[in-house]
Amino acid sequence: MTSLHAEILGRARTAAEFAAVIAMLDTDFNDALHCRAELTQAEDRAVFGDGDLGAARAALDDCNDQIGLLEKIIVAAGKCRAEAARNEARADIAALGDEIKAKAATLGERWRSARRLVELLRQELFEADALARTIATANGLFAAAGAAAL
Repeated sequence: MTSLHAEILGRARTAAEFAAVIAMLDTDFNDALHCRAELTQAEDRAVFGDGDLGAARAALDDCNDQIGLLEKIIVAAGKCRAEAARNEARADIAALGDEIKAKAATLGERWRSARRLVELLRQELFEADALARTIATANGLFAAAGAAAL
């Protein structure tokens, strides 16, 4: 792992940032695997006298160490990414909860307003019914008095 990777990994806070670092580490891991295959072939050639066997084995050991380190870092970064994703989900849920509380308050206010309007409508209907009964009574009195033509 290069210092650039360490710096980027140290600055990563979101799941997406950790995923980007993991992708870079995966690229380095794949490169190290490819290098190990080449070093294994170089070691095989050195065993048969074509090259320095000690240098080939040292390079292969270094490559294997790098692969092991990259594997551990990728696993650790994956855990950090998962934790960041959980934290982001918690924050999203908390924000959604706040939004729902605000909408519930608005809904409660609208229901109170609707109840008030229904009560006003009932009062208006009661008054209209009383007026209709008064008019009907007056019409009945006019009809009884023979003045229905008024």
